[in-house]
Amino acid sequence: MNNVALVGRLTKDPELKYLPGSGIAVTTFTIAIDRDYKKKDGTKETDFIPIEVMGKTAEYCANYIAKGDLVALQGSIRVNNYQTQEGEKKVFTKVNTNSIKRLAASNKEVEKEYKFEPEAVDVFDDELPF
Repeated sequence: MNNVALVGRLTKDPELKYLPGSGIAVTTFTIAIDRDYKKKDGTKETDFIPIEVMGKTAEYCANYIAKGDLVALQGSIRVNNYQTQEGEKKVFTKVNTNSIKRLAASNKEVEKEYKFEPEAVDVFDDELPF
């Protein structure tokens, strides 16, 4: 099972791009999350987690969240491998996000949530007893 839930603040505004050919929206950003413990000097360490969002959720992120906003998200961890032109192998880890909700805004007033939903199905049936 590969499932992760995170709460953190955006370190900069999301970047929206569209995949060539398919035109699918892809937004990337990084969230900062403080670790649960303090060092001996009283400071906390912070992890910076790269996030990738696709489709309509990506467009939501580009329009409704910004640097400093506190967000909660759910997704899965992806590990990508690639090779540089010099032949050096690199590994890049990111969170591929399925749903996201802005919990607190830094400078925008609109609070909205977008979550991938299966296609709507009409479950109304006159024969149901309730």
